Amino acid sequence: MKLKSMFAVFATVSLSLGALAGCGSSKDTANSAKDKKKDDLPWDEQAKGYKMEEEVLNGEAPLKVWLDNDDYANAIIEAFNAKYPKVKIEYEKVGAVDTRAKMELDGEAGLGADVFVQPHDGIGASLESAIIGPMGQYTDQIKDRFLDSSVGTVMSDGQAYGVPISTESVALFYNKTLLKELTGSDAAPTDWSQISELAKTYNNKKKNQWTVRWEVGNSYMSYFFLSANGYDLFGKDGTDASKIGFDTEEAKAGLEALKAVRPEWDVNSADATNDTTTLEFAKGKTPFLITGPWAIGDVKKGAEKNKFEFGIAQLPKINGNQPVTFSGNQIANVSSYSKHPAAARVFAMFLGSKEGAEALYKTTGKLPALKEQYASEVPGLSDDVLLQGVAAQAAFSKPMPSIPEMANWWDPAKNMIVNVWDGLMSPEEAQKKAVEDFEALQSGAGK
Repeated sequence: MKLKSMFAVFATVSLSLGALAGCGSSKDTANSAKDKKKDDLPWDEQAKGYKMEEEVLNGEAPLKVWLDNDDYANAIIEAFNAKYPKVKIEYEKVGAVDTRAKMELDGEAGLGADVFVQPHDGIGASLESAIIGPMGQYTDQIKDRFLDSSVGTVMSDGQAYGVPISTESVALFYNKTLLKELTGSDAAPTDWSQISELAKTYNNKKKNQWTVRWEVGNSYMSYFFLSANGYDLFGKDGTDASKIGFDTEEAKAGLEALKAVRPEWDVNSADATNDTTTLEFAKGKTPFLITGPWAIGDVKKGAEKNKFEFGIAQLPKINGNQPVTFSGNQIANVSSYSKHPAAARVFAMFLGSKEGAEALYKTTGKLPALKEQYASEVPGLSDDVLLQGVAAQAAFSKPMPSIPEMANWWDPAKNMIVNVWDGLMSPEEAQKKAVEDFEALQSGAGK
């Protein structure tokens, strides 16, 4: 799968995203007061960019940035300072899934970031809470440069509210070297029963030796067990808020299937974190890891250190069905509370520049959300067989819904999964609680 077909996959599976971001923008009037004073920011027509505030440009005032990877942040700051040597970037490591909630608390108090990154499904809620500002005159450049499917996640009323940075999907990482040793074949499994069979002889709880690992308690990561049994969040297009589906037979079947594989990865959800699962796979003693392209960099380091070869493939079938994962985009947003809106926009756009894409790919292995003609400028990307494996699963992925109700799905879904996995509740009890939790969150949000 070459670069052109790899990007075609992500464009195709995400087409429905274009209609989603606008669904969450009912609070545009709340944004308008902040946006109005930013529409007149000085624009450099020759450079096709905003003129940064003088106090930022000369280093008197720092630009505060939240990113989720130290290596990436260091590379970005170095590249940005090569172009703007006096600008001071104040970096803080904040998980992308945590930035929206943190900004809702810190933004108005003046403690938030000028630029932060979040998954695209938070755009609708961010517009409602008025924490993100528009990209203004950069909108046309964003439309031209980034994948149409990714651009669709940030558009509202003809204005771009963010810069698409990367596009991704969960997939199956597999240790070719270890599999060859254990089974005589280094091929990825096509059915979960192959994982189950290997687990019977390979698992050793006392040695913390497991055939497969993943962050079970993360509803983004474990969605595939629900989807493999017919659960389809918010309907086919992800826009029907009435189809939450926690109490459906499909959700029950997914939870029962998840419960059935507990012996194959017999640890409580609290111990199955993203960091620990990736770290253990990187040691070379775990055949399979379910995660996303954000882990490629760390796994590569481990593979080099521990001398093993690994690959990435689509997830194996479960009960004869191909699991559907969430596909998503990471979005760089400008805070609507920023005192330096021009500089913030410049930095956000830099994250999606050629230099920014190179830094992202080199340090994290993630797939930049660029159109093919721009992605081809990133060294090594065209021939990346690992990202081709991610793209293979992306062909069986569902864009994360970005309607406002999505923000209230994550925690009830997580608790539902954890309660079953950790043996705290039956699937039926966990389903009932998930419905109650979701309704309580919706009620609290004024829905």
